[in-house]
Amino acid sequence: MTTEGQGPGPLPPGWYADPSGAPQVRYWTGTKWTERTRPDVQSWVHGPRLVDVPGVFAYGRDPEAAAAVRVSREARQRALRYLLYAPLAGVVLAVPASIVLTSIGLSGALLWLIYLVAVLGACGWAGGWVPVGRVLWAQHGDRLSGLPGLGKKRKAPPPPKPDMWVDLRQAGHVAAASRLDSAADHGELTDVDYVRVVRVIRQARGDDDRLAAVAAEIEDAGSHAWLHPSGQRDLPARLGEHDLMTGQVRLGVASSSAKNPATHAGQTFALDAEVLRTSLLVIGPTGSGKTRSFARPIVELLGLQTLTNMASVVVIDPHGDYALPGFFDVDIDPLDPDSRWGFDLYGGARNPAEAADRLAGALLPPGVEPEADAAAHNALDAALSWFRERESRYPTLKELIGELAEGRGPRLLVERLRLLDRPALIELFDGRSEQKFSMRQIDKPMRVRIALPEGAYPQAARILARLAVSQFVQTVSAPDVDRSIFKGLIVDDAGRFVDEYVVQGLQRARAANAGLILLAQSMREFPEDLRATVFANTGCKAVFAGIDPQDASYIADFWGKQWVAETTVTTGQENTTRSGTISGPPERRRSVQSMGRNARRPGQLLALTGGSSVTQQRSVATRPVERYVWSPSEIINEIPTGHALVSLATAEGFRTPPVLVDLRG
Repeated sequence: MTTEGQGPGPLPPGWYADPSGAPQVRYWTGTKWTERTRPDVQSWVHGPRLVDVPGVFAYGRDPEAAAAVRVSREARQRALRYLLYAPLAGVVLAVPASIVLTSIGLSGALLWLIYLVAVLGACGWAGGWVPVGRVLWAQHGDRLSGLPGLGKKRKAPPPPKPDMWVDLRQAGHVAAASRLDSAADHGELTDVDYVRVVRVIRQARGDDDRLAAVAAEIEDAGSHAWLHPSGQRDLPARLGEHDLMTGQVRLGVASSSAKNPATHAGQTFALDAEVLRTSLLVIGPTGSGKTRSFARPIVELLGLQTLTNMASVVVIDPHGDYALPGFFDVDIDPLDPDSRWGFDLYGGARNPAEAADRLAGALLPPGVEPEADAAAHNALDAALSWFRERESRYPTLKELIGELAEGRGPRLLVERLRLLDRPALIELFDGRSEQKFSMRQIDKPMRVRIALPEGAYPQAARILARLAVSQFVQTVSAPDVDRSIFKGLIVDDAGRFVDEYVVQGLQRARAANAGLILLAQSMREFPEDLRATVFANTGCKAVFAGIDPQDASYIADFWGKQWVAETTVTTGQENTTRSGTISGPPERRRSVQSMGRNARRPGQLLALTGGSSVTQQRSVATRPVERYVWSPSEIINEIPTGHALVSLATAEGFRTPPVLVDLRG
C-alpha cells in the first residue's frame, strides 16, 4: 500500500504504526507511506506464546485453545462413557455399600451422601471429568453467563505489559533502558535488535561491573549496540514468518488428517535450531518443493540468528538456488570473476596430519581400496610436513601438485589433485589472498555460501564440496570450538558429497551445538554402506511427494509400527429346506423338479407343500495387530503435492510422530 498525501503530515521521516492497523510499523518518508514494513516490536515481545511440543509455532498460540487440543475426542468420549456408568454403578453397588457403611456406624442421609460422593468421585477420576470440564467451560462458559441467576461474566482487565528492559532498570541503569524504549517507540528497534541486545544483557546478569559496561554501550549506541560485523539489522528479504524469541520459522500448517497426532493436527508447523541440532534428512524428487518451501526458510532462520550473534551457517549450493543478493557475508563462486573470496584448501588445520586427513578424504573417490587410501594419507602428510618445516607455511595447490609429482606420490592422488588444476580453481585456492575463507572462521557468527562449478568442472566441484563438508565436521568437532554459537550446514544433493567421516561426525555435531541439513532426491544417492548410518544419525526426517518405493520402505521401517485394534465383521447365511410333496401330473412333476435347470420351460403351476428358511449370521471380532505408522504404500500414494511428511527429534531424546504438513498453508 502506498498512500499519497496521507499520514502524520509534519512528522519527520521514520518508522510509525501501520495505518492499516496491522501489528507492524511502516516507513514514512515525510510525504508518503512506503512498502517497507517491520514487526511492531512491543506487540511482538508481549504477544502470546506457548512452547509445549516440538514442531508447533509458539507465537500467537492461546494456552486455553492448546489445552482444548490436548483433550482429544477419545478423552471426551471416555468422560461421557463414565458419566453413563455412574448411575449404573450407583444402583448395582447400593446394597453392599449400605451394608459396609452401616457396619461402621453411618445411617440415614449422611450414609447416602457419602456413598454418592464416593461413586461420583471414582467415576470422575476414571473418566477424566476435570480436564474435559475445564475445556468445555472455556469454550461454552460465555453462553451460560447470560442465563438468569448466573450473572454476567466479568472480563478481567488486560494484564499490564511487562518492562522489556527490567534487568537494566532494577540495576539502576535507567538511562540505557530509556534509550532503548525511545528506539522502540520510533520504530528503530527491530526484532533482530531486541534479541541481540537482550542476549547480552542476560549474559551480564549477576555481574554488576559487566552490566554497567553493557549499559554504557547501550547509552552510546542504542539499538545499534553489538551489531553483526556486516552492519545488517535484518535480512534483505524474508520469505518465511519468523519468531526470533523462540528461534522458530513457520513452514506450513499440519493437516487435519486422522493420521496426524492430536498435538499437531491443524496447528502451524515450525522448525527451530533445537531440533536442527539432531540434523535433518530431506528426501524429495526434483520439483517437489524441498528447496524453496523447506530449505530456504531454514537458511533464513539461521541467517537471522547469525545477525543476533547466535549462529553461523554454511550453504553448499550446487545449482545456484541460494544466490541471494546481500544475504551472505562470504559468497564463494569459483566461476564469478567479480567474486572477492578465496577458499582455504586446508581449512585452518592446526597440523599437517589434520590437513592431510581431510584433503585425502575429499580427493579420493568412494570405494577406494584401503591400501590406496593409506598411501594417499601418508604421502600427503609427508609432503605437507616437509614443506611446512621448510617454508613455515602450507603449500599452495600448484606447489602441492609439484611436491607430490616430484616425490613420486601415489598416481591416483596426483591425478585427482590435477582435476583442480584449472585457472578458475587455481585462482580460488591460490589467489584472492586478501579475502580467503577458512572454515575455522565459522566459530564467529557468519553466513557463508559456496557455489559449486558443476557445469564447468563436475569432478572438481565434487571434490570442493566434499572438502568443505568434511572441514565443517572437523571444525565443529574440535575441542576448542565455541559451543555457544549454533553452526548449521545445508548441503543440497548431499548423497554425492557425504563420506564415512561426515556420517560419523553427525553424532559429534549434536554434542557440539551444530547440525547438518542433508537434502537428496533419493537415498540411492548415498553410498550403499552408509545409508543405514545416515538414517540412524539424523534425528529429523522429511519426505516429499513422489519418492520411489525403496525410499518409502526405508522411511516406513524407520517410523516403525504401532498396535491398533482391528475389528473383523463376518456375515453369512444358512439355508434350511423342509421336505414336502408335489401334486400334479407326472410330466408336470418332472417339469417342476427341473425348474432350477430349465426355469424358462412353461408349465401349469402345481401345488407345493413343505418350505425353506434362510438364517442370517453376523459375528464381530476385535484383536490387536501391528500396522505401519505410515506404510510404504501410504507414503507413496497419500502425500499430496505441496506437502511433506515430517518427524522431529530433540537432543534430549523427545521424538514426534510423523506429521503431514501443508507447506502452502
